[in-house]
Amino acid sequence: MKFTELSDYPVPAGTVTLWTPTTDADPAGWQADRRPFTHDQAALATRSSAGTEQAENCWLGAIFEIDAFYDPDALRSCLRTWLSRHEALRSGIDAEVGDPDPPRRTYRGQHLDVRDDVVGDMATPESVTALLTETFGARLAPTRWPHCLIATIATTGRDGFAVVFAADHMVMDAYSILLSMSEIRHLYLTAREGLDAALPAVGSHLDFSAHDRTIGRGLTVDHPAVARWRGFLDRSEDYPEFGLPLVRPRLETGEPRRAPRQRGVSEFVATDESAAFLSATSRAAGHGTKTAVFAALAVTYREMTGRDTLRVTMPMHTRHEARYAGSVGWYVGLAPLEIDLTAAVTFDDALAATAAGIDAVRHLPAFPYQRIVELLGTAGEPEFVVSYLDVRHVPGASEWDAARAQILRGSSRSDREVYMWIARVPSGMTLSARYPGHDPADDSIRGFVATYSSVLRVLATEGSGLPLSAYTRTTCAPPDAVGDARPA
Repeated sequence: MKFTELSDYPVPAGTVTLWTPTTDADPAGWQADRRPFTHDQAALATRSSAGTEQAENCWLGAIFEIDAFYDPDALRSCLRTWLSRHEALRSGIDAEVGDPDPPRRTYRGQHLDVRDDVVGDMATPESVTALLTETFGARLAPTRWPHCLIATIATTGRDGFAVVFAADHMVMDAYSILLSMSEIRHLYLTAREGLDAALPAVGSHLDFSAHDRTIGRGLTVDHPAVARWRGFLDRSEDYPEFGLPLVRPRLETGEPRRAPRQRGVSEFVATDESAAFLSATSRAAGHGTKTAVFAALAVTYREMTGRDTLRVTMPMHTRHEARYAGSVGWYVGLAPLEIDLTAAVTFDDALAATAAGIDAVRHLPAFPYQRIVELLGTAGEPEFVVSYLDVRHVPGASEWDAARAQILRGSSRSDREVYMWIARVPSGMTLSARYPGHDPADDSIRGFVATYSSVLRVLATEGSGLPLSAYTRTTCAPPDAVGDARPA
């Protein structure tokens, strides 16, 4: 399971059908909704209304295969059930304006439907990729409904078919994408057989949004969460940046220009066996796998940049109530993580320093990040972001490899942002990244990924008791040693 753009996936050719949610049969079903958007959602909508390039194509999605005969009627029934089940997918902004507190409307009618438009047979994978990339990029936005689009690709001579869906980030986080793959597959198969899907009830992200605003109203400039972020940013002199070359020198002219599209890479950095050893090593030292993942990141960072302290923005989930566990929505907060390896001699020391860094900020994602930066008087967007997620126990995870499943993201523009997603998946551990679209950045990131993979390999085979130099002795492989970003 990797996280890439659609162009990095071997999309099949075939007959493409676009499926679009619609309420045309009962437009009166749209009703004003007093529940506000979260601070993060409102900020994303404001950026989108202003046309800033950071908001361009800000969508997430997935592609996967269903190994059953393609039945359009069953798929329509499946999608209607899925959209009705998750309130976030049938709610939207009530105006296309840059209101910092935009009004909401929610569809409560009885005739939510899905319109199918058969595009036709497309002879090449490239033509399918181009169509879907253009469609998702042009039609998805925080200020427009529907927030989610679906496509199917049926190939002559094959029993199964591919499903591609994309949703504006305003209504879906990566975990929601993983949940949705399993739900759509299950709903389709039960619809074909005329069976009850028997899915458990889930909470609504709209209720979570109201809670988020309540938390935000309680924050002041003197709140400990705000103070922690202030110190983090002050010590970084700005938002923490990656620390390796990212931009071609000849372009650093200071003249106004549009940032190029970012590039991406997605690689397996550990096999399932190595990841299991990594977890065992971490547990033996009294820590969890997440601690080992970030400790290895800090060791890699020190090796590559010469800096003892890693400062990075760390996303963490906010699904703390059971009712939100299976809910589609944007349940992610941010924490300012600092890992100081100044006094670290062995990897055990690095684990201890990392555990201390994580423990100090693990409560902070509950406090809305956009409200905090508003109080601090900055519009800053994080520039170096790393998340870790163990997705092995997500419903349907055991089927992902057979379904050739992959998480997707829209393209981005930035000369400074580096985002990394590290995931423990059933077949090992992956690291996916997006970064500035220049050769220096490509060299930096690919070298970083190769070094990180080597550190994990030594940790999994030799344990955590060695001096830190032992974990980086064979690292810094050339960029072409990392391979390509296609699914294994």
